[in-house]
Amino acid sequence: MRFFYKELGNYFADPLPEIEELAEVLTMHSSEVEEIIPHGEDDWEMEIKILPDRTADAKTPLGLAHEISALLPQLKLKEVWPLPDQTTARAQIIFTIKNINDLLGTDLSEKEITDLFNRVRVNVIKTGNTEENLTALVTPEREDLNIKEDLADEVARLLGYDKVPTHTLTADLAIRHNPDFILANKVRAKMATDGYTEIYGYTFTGQGEVTVAKPLAQDKAYLRTNLSEGMKKAVEFNLGYTLFDQNEVKLFEIGNVFVNGAEETVVATGYGCKKPELKVEITEKKLVDYEAELANTPSDLSQFINKNVSYKSVSSYPRIIRDVAVWVPEETAVETIVELIKKSAGNLCVEGPVLFDEFSKEGRKSLAFRLVFQSYEKTLSDNEANDQLAKVIASLEKQTGFEVRK
Repeated sequence: MRFFYKELGNYFADPLPEIEELAEVLTMHSSEVEEIIPHGEDDWEMEIKILPDRTADAKTPLGLAHEISALLPQLKLKEVWPLPDQTTARAQIIFTIKNINDLLGTDLSEKEITDLFNRVRVNVIKTGNTEENLTALVTPEREDLNIKEDLADEVARLLGYDKVPTHTLTADLAIRHNPDFILANKVRAKMATDGYTEIYGYTFTGQGEVTVAKPLAQDKAYLRTNLSEGMKKAVEFNLGYTLFDQNEVKLFEIGNVFVNGAEETVVATGYGCKKPELKVEITEKKLVDYEAELANTPSDLSQFINKNVSYKSVSSYPRIIRDVAVWVPEETAVETIVELIKKSAGNLCVEGPVLFDEFSKEGRKSLAFRLVFQSYEKTLSDNEANDQLAKVIASLEKQTGFEVRK
């Protein structure tokens, strides 16, 4: 939202700080000033990002002037803005000074906290059953202040988050994890050991028993009754991207389903392979059914964690697959061919060479390799992939006794 420096200054008897200082104060305590644009003589236009919870009170010049007054209380106002009373307050929040200090880790006095609230036009009065109870009377514009935690956050904002003391968190060794959490992690460890990859499916579907009050779309108007349907789609989708038809797709998901008015956690596994015959197998059973099977698995699963795994980003651009087959002398090691191909394939070869076919004939053997070309910067053309493959072929043909099959 855009605000003019001079217009904001009309609400104050004292001059506003320099534009850069004002922008810094607003950014540090409330709303981010994204741009300052010179606008005529001694005026500037500020592009300010108002947080969603503050649009009710800070989206107008008057509202932003309220905010400036709260952040810079030394500025005198042309007109004093009244505090709400019990008849004009939008909300009445009961709290104690201890509540605020406990939430923030501070040691502020009642006067200090009351003065901070008065700066944002929140009136504090003594009410309740005990002397310690106070009531915050919230001005109608501040729709974001509803509970005592909101009040504590407002104190921290006005005080300055850098002024809130830090404290070392202490671990409670008596804490015990939920049994279902431990069991689910045991299942994850077992699945990972068996070569399965975890996926996360959609909770919302186009049909089911439990309807969503305000669905995002017509096909997401219900809560799912099973994981199997989504798992089958995931397996079939991934089969379309396997490098070889013999490659297996092994997936699992741990999630909640909603059946007969109840919510329960289930585990679905999916297996798929194209050859020697197309096969897609889906199983699903309750999480608790694994309890007996994994009873002897230790609760401490740190031994199953591979700490040497490093993340490799996946390109968002499509890949191009190319195959190359070469006749070589019978005694030639596969590793020798692999090394030659890697050296000549270039950086665009992101996977392979993978040997997928081998046979011998008349004192020679044929080795067939598959390569995957892909860029992290753009969509590769067929010509670019073919150029890289041509370099591979040229490198192989330079070797004595090698003949590329064409």
